Amino acid sequence: MTDDRKPVGGAADRQRTCAMCGAEFRPGERTELEAFSDGEVRYVAVHPGHTTHSPTRERAAARRLKGIPGQAA
Repeated sequence: MTDDRKPVGGAADRQRTCAMCGAEFRPGERTELEAFSDGEVRYVAVHPGHTTHSPTRERAAARRLKGIPGQAA
């Protein structure tokens, strides 16, 4: 039995551009995924080192994680 459906690509294939800077992804370029919620959990692709989260939000999350036993910050 063969499956003639086109394979579903990753977030970068679907988006084609970085969710942070808007630059196009090059073919085969490595990307990172970020989760966010707007009532539904979604994932967006970003260039390595880029983030759609504000620095304030990142610092607050790091502080919360430091308070959880067994979590590395």
